[in-house]
Amino acid sequence: MSSQTLLVDFPAVVKSKVLEKLEIHLILKLRKVCFNLRQFIDENPPKFNSFKIEVTTLGDCISIIMNSSKYVMNMWNKQTERLDFCADGNGCIMKWKKPKEIVEKENYIDVFLRELGLIMKHHWRPLLDYFSINLCQGKHEQQVLEQLTRIGCVSTDEVVFCGCTLDQIVKYLSFFNSNDLFKIRIKDHSEPQVNGQENVIRMLNLQEIRQLNQWKNSKHVSVEATDFYIHIQDFLHFEEVRIHCKMISTQDIVLLKEVCLSFFSGTMSSRLLIDFPPEVTTKILSKLDIFSVLKLRKVCYNLRQFIDENQPKPICWEVKASTFNESSSIKFESPKI
Repeated sequence: MSSQTLLVDFPAVVKSKVLEKLEIHLILKLRKVCFNLRQFIDENPPKFNSFKIEVTTLGDCISIIMNSSKYVMNMWNKQTERLDFCADGNGCIMKWKKPKEIVEKENYIDVFLRELGLIMKHHWRPLLDYFSINLCQGKHEQQVLEQLTRIGCVSTDEVVFCGCTLDQIVKYLSFFNSNDLFKIRIKDHSEPQVNGQENVIRMLNLQEIRQLNQWKNSKHVSVEATDFYIHIQDFLHFEEVRIHCKMISTQDIVLLKEVCLSFFSGTMSSRLLIDFPPEVTTKILSKLDIFSVLKLRKVCYNLRQFIDENQPKPICWEVKASTFNESSSIKFESPKI
């Protein structure tokens, strides 16, 4: 009877090809089979760009969520794997899939950091896709602070604060790498009620958050503050803004209108556009239709020169030329969608 050939006995090239075909959660399981296989995977970690890594915190538990998708047989096959780390006295209970539980004698944050480091070796970039902090009416603040302090600087594309107060968000946001943070989301925002002001619409005071580089450098923001009114000045530097609030003042609506007009109307826009950096001016022009670009070109010499040297390429129109007797015409049409 011939002996059975094991994966560890294959040539390195073959093993690498096999690992490339597997999902991330299968590789993590294979890594626990034996020392030789674990050593090979650690020294030759396959990289995946088909899965996203999310981290969520809730009380004295931290979870790693891996969402992967592959196009198989003319359809997307989506799969979610969740790894939970919960405090158990001085130890940790690690849950992979119900009902499987693994009891570790280390602190649950240390176990989480070790497993996250192994997973990140296989991610296509050295930052998380998503980090979510979840509080229930502001509770478990100290647990989250302990977790973030032990983790250190968190590099993530997006951070979500769910059920947090503004004071808590200020404390937590400083732990995130401002150079990597792209989007900030505030969900189910809560603030303690003040006696005698139960029915008063309160202002969402972002004065402290505005001073943080994380807020200044982010491009997108989403805020759900249904019981508050907001100041639009706090959000003007973002590229994309989504706000769900109780009220916005008339003055802020006027300000927002002026900002929009300053970008897209007549001579007012031309005076601002020529002072912008070239990449900003190019991006603004790319958002306009052909008619607006041609009108802007006639506003002043500097703007006309910039447009001629950096011609935007609109794709939402068609050009038709025709002649009749001694006249010629050019017709612009937007294609039907």
